[in-house]
Amino acid sequence: MCGIGRVCAYFSTFARPPGVGRLRHSAAFRGALLREYSAESRLFNRHSSDFLRTRMDASSFSIPAMTVQLGQYQAAVAAKLQNFNARNFTAGFWQKQADLWVQDAEAQQSLRSFMGWLRVAETMLPRVGEIEEFAREIKAAGFQHVVVMGMGGSTMTPIVFRQAFEKSADGLPLLVLDTTNPGSVREIEEAVSLPETLFVVASKSGTTAEPLAFGDYFYARLKELKGDKAGENFVAITDPGSKFVTQATKEGYRRIFLNFAEVGGRFSALSYFGLVPAALYGIDIKTLLERALEMMRATGSAGDVADNPGLELGVALGVLAQQGRDKLTLVVPENLTDLGLWLEQLIAESTGKEDKGILPVAGDPLGTPEVYGPDRVFVYVGFENQPDEENRRKVAALEAAGHPVVTILLRDALDLGAEFFRWEVATAVASAVLEINPFDQPNVQAAKTATDQLMKVVVERGSLPQTSAPVLEENGLSYYTSVAGSTATAAEVLKAFFGQAGADNFLCIQAYLMETPALNTELDELRQLVQQRLHIATASGYGPRFLHSTGQYHKGGPNTGLFLQLTTDHAQDLPLPGRPYTFGTFQNAQAAGDLEALHNYNRRTLRLHLGSVGEEAGVAQLLKDLKKALA
Repeated sequence: MCGIGRVCAYFSTFARPPGVGRLRHSAAFRGALLREYSAESRLFNRHSSDFLRTRMDASSFSIPAMTVQLGQYQAAVAAKLQNFNARNFTAGFWQKQADLWVQDAEAQQSLRSFMGWLRVAETMLPRVGEIEEFAREIKAAGFQHVVVMGMGGSTMTPIVFRQAFEKSADGLPLLVLDTTNPGSVREIEEAVSLPETLFVVASKSGTTAEPLAFGDYFYARLKELKGDKAGENFVAITDPGSKFVTQATKEGYRRIFLNFAEVGGRFSALSYFGLVPAALYGIDIKTLLERALEMMRATGSAGDVADNPGLELGVALGVLAQQGRDKLTLVVPENLTDLGLWLEQLIAESTGKEDKGILPVAGDPLGTPEVYGPDRVFVYVGFENQPDEENRRKVAALEAAGHPVVTILLRDALDLGAEFFRWEVATAVASAVLEINPFDQPNVQAAKTATDQLMKVVVERGSLPQTSAPVLEENGLSYYTSVAGSTATAAEVLKAFFGQAGADNFLCIQAYLMETPALNTELDELRQLVQQRLHIATASGYGPRFLHSTGQYHKGGPNTGLFLQLTTDHAQDLPLPGRPYTFGTFQNAQAAGDLEALHNYNRRTLRLHLGSVGEEAGVAQLLKDLKKALA
């Protein structure tokens, strides 16, 4: 259908004459493309009358089953549901009535401009044929692997798909790169045959530093192998008008998918960002969207909020957060573990601002009721017909102990289409309860700005500026913190740092390291130790991934976090084409920039530099010392 270099407008409803797919990327063509996109955007935003008058009774729709057990909080949630009904909240929600969230006029205008996700599944369904034809084209061209490169919402959905679905016979193996760690970049490069790999560079804004760096690195490698035909191995997904469109056009990218500007990154699961990788992996994206549409109808504009599976969940989570139950603890079977990454970004980045928010806790080893405080709400997401006896038994015990519990059972992995939409609605509704704008991220820029300043120093001087001296060096590890207390030994430094923990606090491990199964096991053990000894929530994320996810909550949410940052030297670094620095320097600058931003927001931090000890050996030593500190 579309030839090399074809640019695909997001919502094409107009027939194209033969040959359009082979038009050169002239300024006139790009202008016409954007005019077409603008016209289609207006069509996208128009409410369909048959949808709006749908009666909302969730039992009449084929959607994943959900039960909500609120215990002592039932009355408070019921009161808020009644309040929302009196305000005709459901209709206002679908009409983008911004004063449901905030009262500031400028904020209201911004909020309305990012609600295109409400109709994205409906609008993408006619594009299924186009996407699937593209996937067939890629396979016919001889490609053997797909690598999706991006950050945040551009990559979270492919990560979920890769784990939840088995690759079909018609699909291609899918890898995701969302870290500047040089070891991880090298691992991707060594795992594939570059000439037979399709690289999908995904960036909504077209200016995100990491995916542009990934694209430049692999484009340079392909150019060494294929010369001027390197662009045949690249696809871009971005917003219309972004600078990346110009770059991708100049470099002869095989295809450019223009996404919808009114769909924010963390709400883009059912747009090109999620569906193109899904189709390449062999997922039935038509059924995935149809499941999402069923949930969309079930959350439509008529009827009682309590009968609405998205609004009911959102009201419950918002009220529970107001009551102090602001740690949403996700419990899932192994093949849904990465759903936690997607929910972390959606919920934390949407709600974590103005000293409020809901903290998603994913991957926290599930314990017995006595290790949890009154700041938890538990959400179990599993499959109807998949045994998961241990998790379900523990969740039942938590419910019996009085903790609020939400249970969602999927029929199969294709129900993720419905769940993406349910959780997007619920997150927006919870934000309305908290009276915040769910579609901005005002504190994310702080870390980016600090990193940019550090990179300017690197460009000028050739290296990062010196940091302050550590408070302690022991066993090859360096400890940096301002916490008061003895610094004679590592155990004493750790004891002083963790001694600050309060009942409603949480630990956040920020690992600027190379993700490996062995390191994941060590970090899980560290989290479990803290949970059992201190009875606080724990979260863990690899940097810089979490900067585009929970980073907003860390700096904009309640000041209840203890932040443990882990950094290392990069013995085997990689250069970045066209830049006077390496991937390792870039990652270290991101760590230093975020640490500076955390300090500026008066967060409690401990940086542990592993130096040349090695990542797994360094964390093993940390575990040994922490056991002494918390004994």
